[in-house]
Amino acid sequence: MRSIRILAAASAAALMLSSCAIIGAVSKVQTVLTGEEDPEIAAGALPTFIMATEALLEADPKNQAKAVTTASLYVMYANAFVQGPASSLPDARFEERQVAYDRAGALYRRAFKLLSSALDRRSPGLVEAAVAGKADLSHLRKADVPLLYWSAVSVLAGFGLNPLDFKSARYLGVAPIFLARAAELDPGWNGGSIYGIYLSYYAGMPDFLGGDPAKAEDSYRKALAYSKGGSASLFVSYATSICVPKEDYAGFKTALGKALAIDPDAAPENRLETVLAQKNARRLLAEADKYFPDTEGAPTP
Repeated sequence: MRSIRILAAASAAALMLSSCAIIGAVSKVQTVLTGEEDPEIAAGALPTFIMATEALLEADPKNQAKAVTTASLYVMYANAFVQGPASSLPDARFEERQVAYDRAGALYRRAFKLLSSALDRRSPGLVEAAVAGKADLSHLRKADVPLLYWSAVSVLAGFGLNPLDFKSARYLGVAPIFLARAAELDPGWNGGSIYGIYLSYYAGMPDFLGGDPAKAEDSYRKALAYSKGGSASLFVSYATSICVPKEDYAGFKTALGKALAIDPDAAPENRLETVLAQKNARRLLAEADKYFPDTEGAPTP
């Protein structure tokens, strides 16, 4: 059961990351990207787009918005189109899966490097102070929420791929610090994305690292309220993070059914997120026996 919980936590974290709109410059182009209904088109376009935003950042390295834009795109690409497909590979293709995970981890670290530089420009020494648990974030404002959020997400995503990787594990403690300040400043930011990550964090971490099932449930309720029930990936995350550990097959099916019931065109700017989340929902339903060995006779919602 422990291995299932680890898998569920990793899946939930990955799905939640893909649910978040990209923040920053060239918003019209980003809306076209996140509104794309064909994941293959988005996957092909993202690397070129990332290189373009990287070039804009190099021309203006002190621009916080451009740093957040570039880093968030790295996270999105790594999660949706590198880690995501690899996570569904069978055990017989373990080496191929690991190569993809290593690549995704490198992209998450690249994103955090950009974001940590932006944080240190905002307040010299802030990142190392956060590592030591001594950071003062009181001077940060609502405009800094995307920076705090993506910094936390890039660290958690990397740690989730490989908890033994010192490069990621060293910064693990900054994630809850940054998320907490972001939640103080703007709790409903981006349709509840902060609490969506909290759901994965509290559900996936062991208790000695801050895991807490009750807080995971509470985070889900808050994310649900802020998203107004319109986030397919939130329902998928609930199914994997909450229902699998509780061995709640009926709740699992209900949550995934809610994800599949969402119309991707209801929020065109988030169409890509919905399409990817629904693809994962279908896969999880088809592979339910991996999480629930005895599904025969289980109540159908």
